Amino acid sequence: MLELKVPPLLLFNIFAAVILLPAEYPIRLDNYGFLVGCILVAAAMLIALLATMTFKRAKTTVNPYSFDNVNALVTSGVFGYSRNPMYLAMALALLGIGFIVGKVVLAMLVAIGFVSYLTKFQILPEERLLADLFGAEYRQYCQQVRRWI
Repeated sequence: MLELKVPPLLLFNIFAAVILLPAEYPIRLDNYGFLVGCILVAAAMLIALLATMTFKRAKTTVNPYSFDNVNALVTSGVFGYSRNPMYLAMALALLGIGFIVGKVVLAMLVAIGFVSYLTKFQILPEERLLADLFGAEYRQYCQQVRRWI
């Protein structure tokens, strides 16, 4: 059973809201910060889209709460670079939002908190379930591909 009771997408939105709260002194990075933020958000969207398409091609579930519907270990595409590209995309999007609104330091702290929380309460339990489901094949995949990047 997964330990995270809050769906990852909702968790992402909560962490993003922290970045978007009004601040007295946002860091102004002029157009460069905005551009970097847009690039990060675009990269995040691309990674999430590619990961979703890879799951769909494998005919397995994208939903982290429906482990009964997991029927394939997906290791190709973006999953060849990160075991958690969708969560990585969320973390990149948080950083991008921070750059866009001029709250880079806060965004970095929020992204670190997001990654730490998600790793403990979502990813580690998922890894245990996947190891039970796919055994040696999954353990070998873990040795070849990093959890995040």
